[in-house]
Parts: sequence; structure tokens; C-alpha cells
Amino acid sequence: MASETCTTESSGLFDTSVTLKAIEKKLQEALNTSAVFGANATTTQIARGQGFLSVMVRLKPDWQGNNTDKLPTSFVIKIPTSVTSQKMSKEINLDEMMKDHQTDVQFTAEGHTSGIEKYLRVAHASEIAFYELVNQEQLKVKVPKCFVLQKYGSSGENGLLVMKDLCDIAATKPINEGLSIEAVKEVLENLAEVHAYSLQNDQWLHDDNLKATLSKYQKENGDNFNGLTIGAMDKFKKDHPALFDPLIDRLREECLKEYDLGFLDTIHEELGLPPVLTHGDLWMNNMMWRKADGREGTTDELVAIVDWQIVHPGCIGEDFVRLMCSSVDPAVRREHLTNFMEFYHASLKSKLGKEPPFTVGQIIYAYKRIFRYGLLLLIPCFLGFIQPEFGMMGSEDIDKKINTVLERVKCFIEDLYVYEDELGLNK
Repeated sequence: MASETCTTESSGLFDTSVTLKAIEKKLQEALNTSAVFGANATTTQIARGQGFLSVMVRLKPDWQGNNTDKLPTSFVIKIPTSVTSQKMSKEINLDEMMKDHQTDVQFTAEGHTSGIEKYLRVAHASEIAFYELVNQEQLKVKVPKCFVLQKYGSSGENGLLVMKDLCDIAATKPINEGLSIEAVKEVLENLAEVHAYSLQNDQWLHDDNLKATLSKYQKENGDNFNGLTIGAMDKFKKDHPALFDPLIDRLREECLKEYDLGFLDTIHEELGLPPVLTHGDLWMNNMMWRKADGREGTTDELVAIVDWQIVHPGCIGEDFVRLMCSSVDPAVRREHLTNFMEFYHASLKSKLGKEPPFTVGQIIYAYKRIFRYGLLLLIPCFLGFIQPEFGMMGSEDIDKKINTVLERVKCFIEDLYVYEDELGLNK
């Protein structure tokens, strides 16, 4: 994973407008200290290629002053910005990559970045509102401790999160690895905690900051959003015809006919289900797992679910689709889907102290009903995952890892057709 270092006090960190001096002031206020950053303070960019809406920085402040032994020695800073998306688009030459696949809907990297910039304020406000809710309601969901929650200012101040540094004890799992059965259950247990709160309270439904819906993101991106999805499908078909020609054609045609993420805003009503707080981007890089002792890799102990920028009222099946499609091998997902939903339902029942207001069968139906939208959202992401410039495939056995991801995409498309035929949605 590529990184850079920066110790300049007055310049913005990694092409953002946030300075080290500003962070120092915020932490002094949050920690009630007069200690200052030392001459050996360092900032290192982390998680490059693993996210698109922010710059992530690891800060070691080298505290100087009184009682510094009681202060945290390291922090992770999240700066919402379109800089990351812009740089990544240039690194893989996204316009060039997509130019041969623009027969129906047009896409430009510049337009895509502009859409992200417009959406960032909504997303950042939503993430802050969620962390504030967790603290206020003492929810037992595994998230990082936050020291600074700074909203965008009316005078142009950038938003900012300063969180506990978990890098020494936890890491994300490789996208090609796939979560184990026990790891999936760890995530479902945490979702049950959030959903139990959602079902027992309705105040959150009236918080406009907790409504960073994906339909708003699609609206801000306009034709670029659909153009990227169609272009990604065309590139999969052209580059990997043995897997996707003609398999992907039906999905492409359905996407051209109708791809409105506003569907996700109201599907719970259509299905007669209550809304729940939905993460919206629950995939491998937003889950941190405890590092293994004495060996490389991670255990199946969940340390934190991060990146709540798209949290919103949603359907019970939405996060399940994102999780299963992005982070679980097809064989595991296919064999254990009912078992996973039964586990979640039992966990939710335990937390509620009564039967949930929906059955396991209703959860699975919602999952299948939403499956197409979850897959369409992930198609461009998977195309990005397998680009060597992003570094998500590591440096060894790259072709093998790419083939694992491609096979996962193929299986998702196959299962989508099975589900939609089963539900009579392809008539």
C-alpha cells in the first residue's frame, strides 16, 4: 500500500485544505491539553486505493508538554474530499479506459469527480450524525472512538474526523479472500445491534443528516453514474468474454431500461417492512479485523465497522446484499444464506427481547428483491478492484486473485437471474 509523509505545519495535508496546525488545535480542545505537536510529528497517508470519498491520514503527533504520557500517541484522520477520486481516475486513466464503452450513456472522470464533490457534504454530515448517535445512545456496535467530529463550516472550513488509531491491532482483509462463516456472523451481530435500535426508536428518522441515500449520490452524478456502470459492464465483456459474453447482456439491457436508486428509498414500504439504519457501503475495506499474533493476516474477530458516510433509512435487505456480494465467496453465500439470515434474526430477537417485525422469509425476499441494485452498484467497483494501479490485488499471485474476483462477479450475475426469474421480475 502506497504512502507518503508530510510534516509541513501550514500547508494542507495531501492536497487537502486541512492543515496540521488546525488538527493540533482541535485535538487540544478535544483532549483538554496544552501539549503541542513536536518537531518529529509525522503524517502518513494510508488506505490509498481503498476508498473514494476521503483522504485517510495516520498522525503521530510527538506530543510535547505536560502529562503527555496520558495522551494517545497516534490518530487516524479522515478528510472528506474528491481529491482521492480525482487522483485514482488519473492513475488508471479512467477516461481512456471507458472511452471505447460509451455507446449508450456517456461518462467523464471530471463529471464523476464533480458529482462526488457535491455529495461530500451530505455524506460527511451523515457520518458525523451516526457517530454522535452511537455515543449518545451507547450503542454496542463496533466503531472507532472519535475525538473530533468537525462539520463543514459556513466559511468554507473542510469537514474532519479524528479517530482512534487501530492500525497496530487491526486491518482489512483482502477483497479476494472472502469472509468466513464466523466472520460474516460477527458483522451480522453488529448490524442487529444497529437495527434493534432502529426498530425501538423513531427519533433518528427525523434527523435530516442521517439520510445520505444512494439516490442522492446518483442524482449528483447524473449520466456519469449510469455511464460508469454501463461502461464497466462493456469492459468486463470485452476483456473477459469467456466469462461475460453473453452472460452480462441481460443485466446491461435491464440497466438501460431502468436504473433508479430511488427504488431503494421506498422498497421497504412496498414490502411492508419498517426502515432500519443502513450502512450503505458495507464491504471488505470498511471492516477491520484483529491482526493475527505471530503471523501475517487477520483473525475473524471484528474490531470495527468504519466509513458510515452513506448511512440512511433503508430496507432490511440492503446491507445484506452489499455484504454478501462484495465480501463473501459465492459458494459460502449460496450454501449458507438461509443460515446467515436465521442467525441475524435470532440475534435481533435477543436484542429486541421479542420477535422482530419480520420473518426470516421476508428478509430473504427483500435480499433477492434488492439484489440487482446491489450488483449494479458493485460492477464499477469490481472493475476498479482488479486494476493493478489500485494495489488491491497485492504483489503476489495477482492473476489468481483477479480470476477469483472475476469468478465472483460471474456468480453474482448468474444468481441475479435465478432470483429475478424466481420472483417473476423479468417479465
